[in-house]
Amino acid sequence: MTQPTQEAARTLSEWRPPLGVLSVYLGFDPADRGGAWRTELRNALDAILEEHKEAEHDRRVALRATAKRLTERFEDGELRPPPRGEAGFVEVAEKAGTEHWFGIGVAPVASACAEFGADPVVAPLLELCARGVGRAIALLSSERVRLLRSTEGALDDLEDWELSIFSLDWREQKDDQFDERLDHNRQRFLAECGGLTSRRLEEDGLDEIIVFGPARDVEGFRAGFSGSQAKLTLGGEAELISMPKGKLTELVNDVVERLEEERERAVVERALEEAKGGSRGAVGLQETKEALAEGRVDHLVFDRAVGEEAESLIRAALASSAQVTVVRNGSAEPLAEAEGVAAILRY
Repeated sequence: MTQPTQEAARTLSEWRPPLGVLSVYLGFDPADRGGAWRTELRNALDAILEEHKEAEHDRRVALRATAKRLTERFEDGELRPPPRGEAGFVEVAEKAGTEHWFGIGVAPVASACAEFGADPVVAPLLELCARGVGRAIALLSSERVRLLRSTEGALDDLEDWELSIFSLDWREQKDDQFDERLDHNRQRFLAECGGLTSRRLEEDGLDEIIVFGPARDVEGFRAGFSGSQAKLTLGGEAELISMPKGKLTELVNDVVERLEEERERAVVERALEEAKGGSRGAVGLQETKEALAEGRVDHLVFDRAVGEEAESLIRAALASSAQVTVVRNGSAEPLAEAEGVAAILRY
C-alpha cells in the first residue's frame, strides 16, 4: 500500500469530487483482536448519515452507498490495516468512485475517524507523512557493518559486511607492525562500507541514514560516505551490532522519535527568530494567513492542536509549494504565544 507523502497531500488538497469525499483515518492496537476500530468506524459513518439525512436525494443516496462500501471493505475478520493504521479518501458516489488509500506505520491522533466534506481532510496526513518516512540504519563495529532500513517502526536487513571480505590475509601477518596494519585495515574496511552504503541509499531512494557505533568507527565510515547526498546523523556511540532485532527496533524507534522532535524544535525556533528580526518570519494566525495569501511562505510550521484552522493553512501552503511541518508535544510549546502558528518567509 502506498506511503503518504507531502506531494500526495498536495494532490489531494486540490481534489473536489462532485458529491464530496469521505476522509477516513484508522488506527489500532496490534494487540487488540476484537476489532474495536471497526465498530468505531461504523459508528462514525452512521453519525455522518444521520447528520445528512435531509441532504438532497443524489447526495443522500451516494453517501449511503459509499458508507456501505467502506464498511464492507473492512468486514473480513482477517483483513487488518498495516502495522498501525490506514488513511483513505473515498469519493462519495452511488457506484464505486475514485479512492486513495495509504498505509501508515504510526497511529493517527484519533483511533478511528471518518469525516464528510467537499474536500479531503489532509491535515492529519501531513503529520503522518513525516512520521512514516523511511531511513537507513547503520550499525558499526571495527570489523563488521550491518545496514538496515527503518520504515513505519519496522526494521528490515539490507546488508551485512565483515572485514574478512575486504582483507583476507591480515590475521596471519603478526609481526611488529601488526597493530598498525590491523587498524589500517579496519579503517579501510569502514570507508569501503561507507561507499557501498552511499550507493545503496541512492538506489533505494533513501535520503537519511542514522549511524550507531564508536566515534572512531563512525569517522572511518563517514570518510567513505562523504560523496553521498544523503544526510548522515549520529544515533549513538554504543556498539549495537549483535543486538537482537526486537530490542534494536525499540531502540531505533526511540532515537528516530528524539531526532524528529529535535528537528521540529529547530524549525520552530528558526521561524520565531526570523519573526523577531522583522524580515523573514511571521507569527500568529492573521499574519501567517496574510503571508500565505501573498505566496511569501517558504515553510509553514504549526501545532497539530491548532484545530479547524489547520486545513485552510495547509491548503494555502500546499497551493504555493511551501514546505509544511506539523509539530507536537514539547516541540510545539514555544508556539503557544503565537496561536500555534508561525512561518519562515521567502521574502
